[in-house]
Amino acid sequence: MITPVAPMAGIGRSVVLGRDDRITLTVAPESAPVAIDVDGTVAGQLGAGDVLRAQLRAGAGQVVRLAAGEHASRSRVKLSLLDVPLRRDQLLELVPAHLREEGLERLRREGLGT
Repeated sequence: MITPVAPMAGIGRSVVLGRDDRITLTVAPESAPVAIDVDGTVAGQLGAGDVLRAQLRAGAGQVVRLAAGEHASRSRVKLSLLDVPLRRDQLLELVPAHLREEGLERLRREGLGT
């Protein structure tokens, strides 16, 4: 995906390329140095007349998929962090289940749990 940072002529949408697509960008001869930014990190700089060629690298990224219910639950909790004040049950959802159980067990042993 290529996203213009400072779009010209009102064209500001990202462009999604196919796996076999290749792109070549040439810095204009009269251009000032150009920063190359990859996923929010400056990766280098090009000077006037320099050429940047890019293509898909096999295995460059991995996709993580969550179960639909788990994803929806996490999204609700994250969005609920914008609510003020937070409800107690929402805070508990932030703690992984196994840690919640360990904490409750420790409280019971110490006589503090209900």
